[in-house]
Amino acid sequence: AAAAAAAELGYPAVLKAAGLRHRLDTGGIRMNIDDEDELRADVQGMQAELGADDAGMLLVQRQAPRGVSTVLTTTEDPLFGPIVSFGLAGDAIDLLGDVAHRIPPLTTTDVHDLVRGVKAAPRLFGHGGRVAVDVGALEDVVARVSRLAEDLPQVARLRLQPVHVHPGGVAVLDATARVAPPPTRADGVRRALLALP
Repeated sequence: AAAAAAAELGYPAVLKAAGLRHRLDTGGIRMNIDDEDELRADVQGMQAELGADDAGMLLVQRQAPRGVSTVLTTTEDPLFGPIVSFGLAGDAIDLLGDVAHRIPPLTTTDVHDLVRGVKAAPRLFGHGGRVAVDVGALEDVVARVSRLAEDLPQVARLRLQPVHVHPGGVAVLDATARVAPPPTRADGVRRALLALP
């Protein structure tokens, strides 16, 4: 089944254990798989290393180009209404809590500031010899998610992880959403964008 999926999606491929798909450090991801023989060997290797529970469901995806993985979330807060959060995936969020937040509606300037509001943001612009990625495409995704959070209060939580940004664009590699009865928002006037004279 993995070989059939990879043949349809194309190589190079990535193999992920469903429960560990965001964790490179656990052995739950195999990358740069170039052909069916390598894929079959990786499937067998993951099943042997991870055991039946963690390797019970394996996912095959086409590998995205080299870039920077980010995390974009929205939550519906009872006091503030929708909140959009952004950070760079990995240790920046997991260990350092390097996350920026904004309350929609977001202007172009707000989106710009949100993306640059995390301490790890220089990685997006080629820091340390890395290749600069398409920040404009990332900002487009952030703006669209902000609009979704503003317009659809029944989306209680949305998590896009990772949003993989590369020099040629952006790819949302995983998304989860929780839907709930829409809350009554009492802060609409406070959050409304003011019209310029």
